[in-house]
Amino acid sequence: MSKQVLTTLDFNAQGKIIGLPNGIDPQDAATVAQLTAAIEGMAWKDDVVCRAASNINLASPGATIDGVTMTANDRFLASEQTADADNGIYIYNGASTPATRSLDMNSSIEFNQAIVPVGQGTSAGTQWRQTALNPTVGSTTITFVAFIAASPAASESTAGIAEIATQAETDAGTDDARIVTPLKLKTASFMLKKYSTLIGDGTATSFTVTHNLGSRDVQVSVYRVSGSYDEVEVDVDNTTTNTVTIVFNVAPASNAFRVVVIG
Repeated sequence: MSKQVLTTLDFNAQGKIIGLPNGIDPQDAATVAQLTAAIEGMAWKDDVVCRAASNINLASPGATIDGVTMTANDRFLASEQTADADNGIYIYNGASTPATRSLDMNSSIEFNQAIVPVGQGTSAGTQWRQTALNPTVGSTTITFVAFIAASPAASESTAGIAEIATQAETDAGTDDARIVTPLKLKTASFMLKKYSTLIGDGTATSFTVTHNLGSRDVQVSVYRVSGSYDEVEVDVDNTTTNTVTIVFNVAPASNAFRVVVIG
């Protein structure tokens, strides 16, 4: 016996009704799935217990399908049959008894835009859409494709969701599954870094150049900024990890040379 509610229910925008079955009668509540199906023209089917992810013997399906122990009258989806015209929703009748097509998918029109949710097994939580239009049951190729499935991780061969590498992952240079932004690449530890400045004041012969590259493993070159712009030999001391000292025998003129530090 059903219980009647003769008052208004106010959920105060904090609660909701969940777990409703799809409505059948005109005055039944409709689920979001049914509304979505109505909007998109999809035909949502009742859940199947599991999906056979590979070809199975429909005449003798065995005690389990996709790792799920089957019980008489369980619904299951056969979507990967070698004879693809055999794909569809079936009723399990026993381990050695032929499975039969379900009553909601045993005629042509019932295949159109059908969406099948899967409850258990390796495909639990997924939905599968049938793509053939007005098929002839038993002879037309029946294909089920993943519907509203999560996008896979992107790879060189698969389109999907790409993850941006952290600076540490970029510096390590061993991760081949993430993408690198220009900034991460520019600041990566393996990238060459450069600092340059003009030196010379007509008086001093020694100049401390602060490059802030954080290493003594740097290469230093000094060249003239006029005439032939030739590189010259000077004494170079890697004074600290962030500075080098340039020493001339004769004081160079004001800004006569450019120092380039690469590390």
